[in-house]
Order: sequence, then C-alpha cells, then structure tokens
Amino acid sequence: MSRYVIVGSTGDIGKKLHEQLSTEETITFSREKEPEYDSTHHFLDLSYAQDKAVIESFFDGVDGIDGLIWCPGYSLFSLVQDTALDEVDNQYNISIRNLVAFIQVLLPKLRRRKGRIIVITSIWGRHGASYESIYASMKGAQEALIKSLAKELAPTGVTVNGVAPGIVEGAMTALLSEADQQHLLDELPQACYVKPAEVMHAVQYLLDENAQSVTGEIMNVNGGWYT
Repeated sequence: MSRYVIVGSTGDIGKKLHEQLSTEETITFSREKEPEYDSTHHFLDLSYAQDKAVIESFFDGVDGIDGLIWCPGYSLFSLVQDTALDEVDNQYNISIRNLVAFIQVLLPKLRRRKGRIIVITSIWGRHGASYESIYASMKGAQEALIKSLAKELAPTGVTVNGVAPGIVEGAMTALLSEADQQHLLDELPQACYVKPAEVMHAVQYLLDENAQSVTGEIMNVNGGWYT
C-alpha cells in the first residue's frame, strides 16, 4: 500500500484528492475541518511559521512516503497598498515557508520510495492578477521552487511538479458576487469553472509510475484560459 501526505486535505481540491486516495494510507493536515475520509489526521495552522521539530513529530515511525501533495491556501483580495503585512506573512507561510519545512522533514522518506512532490499552484502564479498581487506572487514563488527542486532532486528519483488550475468551482468562487462570477464565466473560453475532480485527475497522472520522467512541470488545468 502506498503512503501519501496531503496538506490542505479539507478544501475543495484537497477533499477530492483525499477521496481518490482514500484506499491508500494517508496522513492529512488541515487547519480546523475534520476530513471526510479515513486518515491519520493532524490539525495545523499553516498561516503561522511551523517549527521543524513539530512537523517531525507527526511522522515518528514513518519510514517511507510515496507522495507529498501540497494544496492549502485561501485567496487574498486586496490592493497592494491596502494589504496588511501580517496578511503577506500568512500567505508566505502557507505557500512557501511551511512547504519548504515539510519538504525538509519528508525528503529522506521520499527518497526511499522515489516519491512525488506535487504542489497545487494557480493560474495567477503564471500570469499575475490585479487585486490579488500578494496571492499571485506567492504562487509564482511556488513555481520557481518546483522548477529548482526538480533539478536539485533529479538524481534522487524524487519528482517535483505543480498543477496550476484556473478558476475552480468551490468555496473561493462562492465568495464572489453573482455579477463578478458572471463576468468571469464570460471570459472563460469554455464558459465554465474547473472542477476539483479535474485537478485530481492531473495529480493522479503525476503520481502514476509511468510519470517517473515528468519533473519540473507545471500542468495547466484552465479550460484554455491563458490570461
């Protein structure tokens, strides 16, 4: 049986990933929501910098990991001049700082199984986003980390990839007004949001043994919406 770590397992995308991997051994993390599927679950607020010793304690006795899937996050709608620096820190901790901490802790366990690191990024990290400049910047930093680590870890057999969804149907889009949602739908070439199951399908491909040579890639799942 394979063993996967899903960080952000109760969001729209994370929940679908957990569902798909529920027949495997999973170690999951969320801030406050209980997972819907069986796992060894831990609550952790990733908006704060987490100590490596705390993260290590969650993996006592775990010898090998087949995959780390990183998908926590929340949107930050704000003009840059109106954004509190505490919010910038929160976004940095969620997207980069704690991701690096988890990778540092799990890397020896991933090496044992030639595991996968998969980060759910965003179309905004690829193209930028007015009124979401901080969120987009952190997603862009994730892309640079993915591409760099793919080169760094290639000799170990550990692959590092990202999936960059467009506008995903779920809690984040529900925060928008009906008018804003309709404006988005009018811009989308396929005139519909990306479904979490479509993101999950891309992750499934990257986890497959036949994707061993795929590393350093960012898979676009956006319905043809290249902004």
